[in-house]
Amino acid sequence: MEIEELPDLKVAWHESYKCLDEPLLEYVWEVANHFLPDYEDMSSAPAIFANRYAERNLSVEERYERAKEMRAFKSSLEKYKETSYRKLDDSFKEKFLSNEDLQNTIEAYKLDVSKFWYLLLFIYDFIGDIGTNAPALNKSVLEDFSYFHVNLLEATSITLKKNNRKSYVTEREDTIKVIQAALQYFVKTYSDIVHGDKETMINRLKDIGLEGFIKNDLSISFEEKSSLDISYKKWKFTDMFLYFLKDRKATVSPNTKMKVSKDKMMFISRLIYTVGYDGKRYNEEYDSEGNKNRMLSNLLRKYSKEQFPSVIANNYMVQS
Repeated sequence: MEIEELPDLKVAWHESYKCLDEPLLEYVWEVANHFLPDYEDMSSAPAIFANRYAERNLSVEERYERAKEMRAFKSSLEKYKETSYRKLDDSFKEKFLSNEDLQNTIEAYKLDVSKFWYLLLFIYDFIGDIGTNAPALNKSVLEDFSYFHVNLLEATSITLKKNNRKSYVTEREDTIKVIQAALQYFVKTYSDIVHGDKETMINRLKDIGLEGFIKNDLSISFEEKSSLDISYKKWKFTDMFLYFLKDRKATVSPNTKMKVSKDKMMFISRLIYTVGYDGKRYNEEYDSEGNKNRMLSNLLRKYSKEQFPSVIANNYMVQS
C-alpha cells in the first residue's frame, strides 16, 4: 500500500481557495472549515498545511528560496533564519501503513487511505502547533478577541456605539468585507510579530499602535511559552476526529474473514497510538482480562465539565 504524494501547490495562506481542487486535501478541508474557519468560512489552514508538508524535508536555505519564489518572504536569508520553525513530523507513516487493525477500519469506513493520511498529518500538526511552545496570552483578552473575531467574520451588519448610543450602523456587504479582511491582515501581522526576537516584537507593536500590549498586565508575554499536557492533546485530537466521523459508519461484508472494530472511539484510540501520544495499550481493543478498551472514553469523561484551555497556534494563526 502506498500513499499518493501531495504535490507542492505553492499557495499562499491568504489564497487557500486555490487548494480547493486538490483531491488529496478533501478531508483536511472538511475538518479545517469547521475548527479553523477563516474569511467567509473558507479556512486558510489547508494552504498552510500544504506548504508545511512541502517544506518538511527542505534545508533552511531551500525553504528560504521557496518562500522567495512564492513572494512570502522579502528579507534576507539571515533574517529568515531568525524566525522560529517547527518541522512538520511525518515520521509515523510506516506505523500508520503497517497497522493492520487500523487499515482494516479505514477500509470499513470506506475512507480513501491517502486523503485520510493527510487528515491525520494535518490534525497532528495543528495540535503540535497549539500544544508546543505556543505564545502565552492572558486568557480573558484572548477569549474576548476570539469571540469578536468569530462573530465579525460571520457578521452581516456592524453597529458602533458611543456613550451607549448608536453612532454608526452599516449593512453594506462591501464595507463589512473590507473590515473582515483588515482583521485577517491583523491576525497574520500579529503572527509574524510573535515569531520575531523580543526587541523587534516591541518595535513592531509600537509601529502598529499596540505598545500597550508590551505590558504584562494586558496580554502578551514574550518570555513565557505554553505547552499542552498530553491529555489535552488527546482531547483535542479526539474532538476533531469525532467531528470528521460523525456522519460516517463502518460496514463489513458478512463474508469477510478479517476482524474489524467499527467503534469510533477505538478507531481514534488507534490513531492516538499511531502518532505516539500513547503506547500499545491504546491500540488494543481488549485488555489482558478481556475487558473492552475504554481508556479514551474514561479520559474524556474526566474533562467533561471543563473547558479546553485557551491556546494560540503559531503557524495556523488561530485561537483554539
